[in-house]
Amino acid sequence: SATGPDGAARVARLLGRSPRGIESFIAQGEAELLRHRALADWRTRALQFALALVWIATAVISAFVYPVSGSLEILARVGLHGSVAPVALYGASLLHFALGIATLAWPRRALWAVQAALILGYSIVITAAMPEYWAHPFGPVLKNLPILAILAVLYAEPTSWNT
Repeated sequence: SATGPDGAARVARLLGRSPRGIESFIAQGEAELLRHRALADWRTRALQFALALVWIATAVISAFVYPVSGSLEILARVGLHGSVAPVALYGASLLHFALGIATLAWPRRALWAVQAALILGYSIVITAAMPEYWAHPFGPVLKNLPILAILAVLYAEPTSWNT
């Protein structure tokens, strides 16, 4: 064991130097940077996972859970009718699924920009065609604001804190 009277000597031999005390283990000038690196490591992954989950869940719900007739009614309100509407519905579902997978497998600033542009585009269309959705009790459009904030944080994050 490394404890006991000769434990410190064994640790020193293993390290090739005397072990440092806890008060000098991290240099005072490095502590804040190391704290930011530690936070960034889990924060970025958590935001990416949450964002991917939203994209994938909306894809699955749109394509397989929510009644198609309800989706087609919503699409008709934004001017999509006839055979174009199901193509838009399932095309958007496929796009959402792809964005979710890309968020996990290919996290890049360009991807965050594309996602933000899509969300802004959706929000503009909904605002023009269905402005009452801003006052909906479940906040379907209002929820775009925190997602845009997540995208802004991801976009602003350096590609790596391990420099």
